[in-house]
Amino acid sequence: MTTNHDSLRANVRRWTLILGVLQITVGCIVGFIPPTAVAWFRGIVMAHIEFTANGILMVAFGFLVNELALGRKALWVWFATLQIGTWTNGAAGVAAAFMGASSKLMPTINEAFPPPHGTDNPIVSGSLQVCGVTIMVMLLLTLYGLWQSRGADKVPIA
Repeated sequence: MTTNHDSLRANVRRWTLILGVLQITVGCIVGFIPPTAVAWFRGIVMAHIEFTANGILMVAFGFLVNELALGRKALWVWFATLQIGTWTNGAAGVAAAFMGASSKLMPTINEAFPPPHGTDNPIVSGSLQVCGVTIMVMLLLTLYGLWQSRGADKVPIA
């Protein structure tokens, strides 16, 4: 007999894999944007790399879902933070490319490829900050869920 939690786990796994492959696809599509179509092409390069790398990360984490000893609420938080974190990372690059502005959180790229409209854009910075926080929450939940799964008799959190 399949429990509601098993059904949720299967759905989260399936959607994590689907959205991961979608994110890789978006990354590849973004890579086709020509330099002349945007104000700062390095943002497109960043978005292409981040979307494809984070899509691969998401697919890999999709295969971990069945190993995570997380309860319903924690699994939902894990899924939401994975999605928000990975998508906002590439979105920051797309925003930077079209606005021609980046963030002080990207000092190396700014130094090598100065954006035409400055390095203090709140949309780009905010997106990167959301990315950082949500990815860290997801990673900590992943570590916890994997640690808890070491014993079959462990009760998952939330």
